[in-house]
Amino acid sequence: NGSFRLCVNNYNQVPEPSGDCPTGVILCDKSPFTVQYVVGQGSNPNEIDGTGCDNTTCKFTESSSSWYKWTCDQSGSLTFTLTPLNPNDDIDFVLYELPNGINNCSGKFDLRCMASGENINAPFSEWQICTGATGLSLTDPDVNETCGCQAGNNNFLKAVDMVQGKSYALVINNYSNSGAGFTVSFGGSGTFLGPTADFSAAPTTICVGESITFTDQSSFVGQIVGWEWNFGPGSTPRTATTRGPHTVRFDQPGRKSVVLTVETDGGCLVTDILTIEVECCEDHFTASADISTLNCPDDQTGAIDFSVDSGYSPYFFNWSSGQTTEDISGLGAGMYTVAVRDNVGCTDTLTYEVTGPPPFSFDTLIVMPTCNGGTDGRVELVVTGGTPPYQFNWQNAGFGPDNFLDNISQGNYAVVIRDANGCEIPMDLAVRELELVLDPTVEAVTPPTCFGFSNGFINLDIANGLGPFQYDWNDGAGYVDESSLTGLTSGFYTVDVLDANLCKGHFEFQIEDYPQLTLALDQMNVSCNGLSDGSASAAVGGGVGSYAYQWSNSGATPEIDNLSAGNYAITVLDGNNCEITGSVEITQPEPVLVDVIDIIDNICFGASDGAITVEGSGGTSPYEFSLDGESFQSSPVFGNLPAGDYTITIRDLEGCEGTTQAAVDQPVELLVDAGPDQFIQLGYETTVHAVASNPLVSYAWSPQDSLRCIGADPCSNVLVNPVNTTTYQVTIVDETGCEATDEVTIHVIKDRPVYIPNGFTPDGDGINDGFTVFGGPAVDRIQELKIFDRWGELVFDTKNIPPSNEGLGWDGTFNGKTVNPGVFVYLAEVRFIDGEVETYSGDVTLVR
Repeated sequence: NGSFRLCVNNYNQVPEPSGDCPTGVILCDKSPFTVQYVVGQGSNPNEIDGTGCDNTTCKFTESSSSWYKWTCDQSGSLTFTLTPLNPNDDIDFVLYELPNGINNCSGKFDLRCMASGENINAPFSEWQICTGATGLSLTDPDVNETCGCQAGNNNFLKAVDMVQGKSYALVINNYSNSGAGFTVSFGGSGTFLGPTADFSAAPTTICVGESITFTDQSSFVGQIVGWEWNFGPGSTPRTATTRGPHTVRFDQPGRKSVVLTVETDGGCLVTDILTIEVECCEDHFTASADISTLNCPDDQTGAIDFSVDSGYSPYFFNWSSGQTTEDISGLGAGMYTVAVRDNVGCTDTLTYEVTGPPPFSFDTLIVMPTCNGGTDGRVELVVTGGTPPYQFNWQNAGFGPDNFLDNISQGNYAVVIRDANGCEIPMDLAVRELELVLDPTVEAVTPPTCFGFSNGFINLDIANGLGPFQYDWNDGAGYVDESSLTGLTSGFYTVDVLDANLCKGHFEFQIEDYPQLTLALDQMNVSCNGLSDGSASAAVGGGVGSYAYQWSNSGATPEIDNLSAGNYAITVLDGNNCEITGSVEITQPEPVLVDVIDIIDNICFGASDGAITVEGSGGTSPYEFSLDGESFQSSPVFGNLPAGDYTITIRDLEGCEGTTQAAVDQPVELLVDAGPDQFIQLGYETTVHAVASNPLVSYAWSPQDSLRCIGADPCSNVLVNPVNTTTYQVTIVDETGCEATDEVTIHVIKDRPVYIPNGFTPDGDGINDGFTVFGGPAVDRIQELKIFDRWGELVFDTKNIPPSNEGLGWDGTFNGKTVNPGVFVYLAEVRFIDGEVETYSGDVTLVR
């Protein structure tokens, strides 16, 4: 149930499809649309014949065909998707260019041909991909797909690049002949040529009954041939079919949607919608009222004769009195509001006042006649309200101006008051003999000052009668001269009074105590042991108020604070000095204590594996613990502690804190010294001696290549012979697993000393018989040694021989024969133990 509003903005339904190209539906833009039902092939079923599509392997014919045409406005790509309403239908299409324009289908040539689909000779699962949605895609490469469902077919072809000004046609075939239609959605950057619908309104906001002029501002590069205006409900005229401009009167208020649909010579339809406001303006209604006022107060004879006109009858009325007619009557004095609505829905609210005389008011002044039949009484009326002057009819004696009667005895007296409008009010006034009364300006009763006290009293001051007066307090003493009674507690008291003429007065008094003082004490105990943050407060009631407070700590206010533990008494006095006392005890919790129950010292110097375990007591559990007084934890165990002194803080549930001290110890630092850095020549070794602060340790050295221990374990002394400058690290471990390290750097000096003689005597005497390269431990080998004669001929060549070995050098022969003495040239490549290779050359003299 409910009201619903459907707003369709700027939508033009694409016409039902045509089965022939010449009458094909012209599309003005790329808006998507749906065709619900398609059947037949038009009047010419052979419009596809003769096109390039006949080059496909199957006959391309029309079947349940629909033709659409358009002209390109802005050049760009064209894609589209055709989706059958029956998902398994075989939808095919051909896209043409129309070289002779949109209205001439002759000479058309195809751009894309889609024929793939059903293959009745194969299972549905093999050709299902060629059913359903089809169209043009930016990602597909092929420009046609032939009948059936060939390998690589996917039911989509390559997008087309449209050219501005050229016209195109699309024929869509449903070869499944199911009768079901399809949806079309276009994409790509190119646009279709169509008109722009537009119009203006002046003004756009008017009052009911006024007019607006609408002017067409539509545009199109071609020709616009049709205009269809719809000005909406309440407009005159309601519609129009010419360009205009059109001046339209609106007789209904509200927001109005004015619709203009234009049609081009090519059949394109586009729509524009403009919203205007039609308002019920302030001067929409003309209203007047003739009001009948009241003659007498409280009459219900008022009336309002109401008239209204807006030009849009009938009118509907709703008065604040509940009446729904135009005129209302039977009204009392007051304000009356009417809500009026006319036939077009405009409303207005007006208020009128029905007036009358003010209500009557009477003040009666009576002088009582004296006791025992006196005739000296008097009654007088003071009248206001109505319409003066007033007339009075006393005891039905006729109306006159006198507002009083005098020299009367006790009795009932009737009077009718009439005002200038003839409004009458009857009254009956009772006159009694004189009764003694108390002076109203004097308070007769004074209650006891405090609850339960007996110091109240009554003191009578008679305002009329003739003294002296006699008083009977009904206490058994009879009439006495005493006009007061003292020493009274709360209770009920009566007294009878006689004056000199024996006129009587009877008076009753209720003496009530002031409310009993009450005292309620509240307290806030000390939060933490030893602090002074307690407080106490007193809530007092009863008595006469104006309380004064006196605490035992000299406080003089209802609340005292900054209290330490103890008892605090209070005395409160009210304005009559009535007193009430009380006391309150401020308590404090037990002190919060923390005890160290276990300490684990560090095993190694500088480690952080110590621990402290504490235990809390006192205060209010649960507790929190901290080592820095800021970060607290619920666990009483602190681990991973380095050596040092610690202050442990405990905090209870109330935030109270306590502290204690604890120390975590560590052993003496374990040290090792590997000695100073050393310098050695390449190929030589040196001794490194490590000294530990604890003899009971093990040693580990790194790196271990070019290093060996001297003597038995522990390996505190090592021989090292690095080929490059190396830093050795020694690590010692004691019996508890503690470690210490030190480093020593062995700098290797690479002077590379090599000796090559400049002569030799191969005479077999065992002295200087061969020529070779001599070197120390830095030399790994003679990588190659060559000897050349003076003409450059190689007379000796050897490789990879140890240094300083003459027997492996040149013996002064060439090809097994002794060479003559002379000067020869050598070339030697020497490899050192660090991998470096140096080349040496020179001459040597062979002497025989």
